[in-house]
Amino acid sequence: MASNATANRLNSRWKQAPLLGPGGIIGIGVALAVVLMVTLILSFIWWKMMNQPEPEEHNAELPHDHQPPLPELPQRDFHAGEAATDCPVCLEEFVEGESLVELPTCLHAFHPACIQTWLTRNHASCPVCRLHIGLQVDSVV
Repeated sequence: MASNATANRLNSRWKQAPLLGPGGIIGIGVALAVVLMVTLILSFIWWKMMNQPEPEEHNAELPHDHQPPLPELPQRDFHAGEAATDCPVCLEEFVEGESLVELPTCLHAFHPACIQTWLTRNHASCPVCRLHIGLQVDSVV
C-alpha cells in the first residue's frame, strides 16, 4: 500500500505543476519571434547582395539614346613612364597605346567612356581636381 500512496502523491504533484508556466510559454514565444526576425533580416541582406547590378566595365558605353552630344575632347595615346598610370574614375590601369581623353583645362587623363559617363551625369568639372571644364553638358533624362 505504501507504494500506491507514493505513486498517488507523485501523480498529483505531476498534475499540479505543469512543465511550463505562463512565463515559460511567453519566453519561448519571444525567443521564437527573435529567431524569426533575425532570419528575415539576414535573408533580406543576402537577397540585396545577390541582386546588386554588376559593376560597369570602363569600356562600357551608355546606350546611344542616353548619350547627349558632347564637344570633342582632345585624345592622345598612353605611353609607359607617364606620371598618371590609372584612370581616376574606374581605377583601372592604362594600357600602352590605349586612347585617352585629356581635359584641356587641367590635363588630367581618363578612359573616353569613363569621362563621357562622368560628364553626361551633369558634372562640368574634372573628377580629380574639380576644376571647371567649361563644357555645356545636357542632363540625361
